[in-house]
Amino acid sequence: MHVRYPLWLQTAQQRPDAKVFATLFAVESCARALLSTVITVQALHLLGNARDVSLLFAVVGLAGLVASFSIPALIRRLSRRRVYTLGGLLILGAATAFATVDVIGQVAGMLLRVYGVACLNITLSLYILQYIRRMEFADCESRRMQYSAIAWVAGPALGVYLYERLAPVVPFAVSGVMSLLLLAVFWILRLSEQPAIAAPAERSRRGPLRVIGRFIAQPRLRLAWSIVFTRSWWWVFFFIYTPVYAVQQGLGELAGALVISAGNALLFLAPWFAGFARRHGVRAVLRYGYLLCGVFTLVAAALFQTPALAPLFQTPALALAALVAATIGTVMLDAVGNVAFLAAVRPREREEMTTVFRTYLDAAELLPPALFALVLSFFDLQVIYFLQGLVMLGMLGLLGYLPASLGKTRIRLAPEGELPGGEAVSPDPVASPIPAPSET
Repeated sequence: MHVRYPLWLQTAQQRPDAKVFATLFAVESCARALLSTVITVQALHLLGNARDVSLLFAVVGLAGLVASFSIPALIRRLSRRRVYTLGGLLILGAATAFATVDVIGQVAGMLLRVYGVACLNITLSLYILQYIRRMEFADCESRRMQYSAIAWVAGPALGVYLYERLAPVVPFAVSGVMSLLLLAVFWILRLSEQPAIAAPAERSRRGPLRVIGRFIAQPRLRLAWSIVFTRSWWWVFFFIYTPVYAVQQGLGELAGALVISAGNALLFLAPWFAGFARRHGVRAVLRYGYLLCGVFTLVAAALFQTPALAPLFQTPALALAALVAATIGTVMLDAVGNVAFLAAVRPREREEMTTVFRTYLDAAELLPPALFALVLSFFDLQVIYFLQGLVMLGMLGLLGYLPASLGKTRIRLAPEGELPGGEAVSPDPVASPIPAPSET
């Protein structure tokens, strides 16, 4: 048995599959999605302008990026199970800090939230690498998007509605309850842990800088990181600046939250895009995703502020509609974006490389807000939308460097116990290693 379920659970004879991890991710998404827009709205109320909001997100992103490198050592000392539990408790603590509705509580809540999410993401990724076969990675990722779609559709608008119509403390209280539910579901599943493949002495000698260097030295991992970084960059842009734009145009906070919910509703298309990847290849899905996202983001920028056309075309509403259309491309990236990393990482380097790979989330919360804060010091909000569209279109030039094995989702497996180049590893009963594609 790969998992120690309680005796009364009917699935005790089965190893955890994609549905198990999708369920965990869905409950986690409920705790996070409810506050996704509320955090920006409250920060805008407390700080007063878009530039200071961007600076706050940049500082928090930097702190999260630095702190995330402590998680592998924490996992080795405490185990994955306890680190996952710590992540859930930090999300609960973040909701409590946000409920104070002051600047100190806002900063503390954002810091707790970013580290808690890092704990949850890294440990969940390690569990997926342990239990899910490599040919099932695309299905697992799309199922996670599908299961979490309801949370990300309802959460942003519901959170702002509760914040404005009832009391600011209400969405934070509901998020705290969902965090407790997440911990309850996780401990009911009682996922077991395989010992790490790399020798403890070898892993203990690897500092963060050495691990980063090892990651950067592998072209496949660099490209995989770039794909998910630009995808997350767009989502950070969407979540932060859509409410800001709606408020500036006089549409109100709830209108911006509804647009975010409408964009997240397209996550239900993720399984269809995964099926498209099986037929036409991961590279095709990524190419169409970047193209659609970049083009519609530029359309939104073009419709952003055109006073002469506003009475006729209602350009603020059309700009928001173009942003919703751009999320189609981003959901395509979500459906298969992690596959490049999951297929490239070597089993004996999972903990370290997963930690480095996961920095795309912190980098996406740090670099874009910092860049946009600088831009907003000299230009208006419209320039940010143009820059974001150009970034997404620029990624099209890098997709030609994807390995040929990702042309189709079904990846050929290497002989058991052997890595590319003949490097021997301990056999993994669930996820066999794959051959290394030609590195460009």
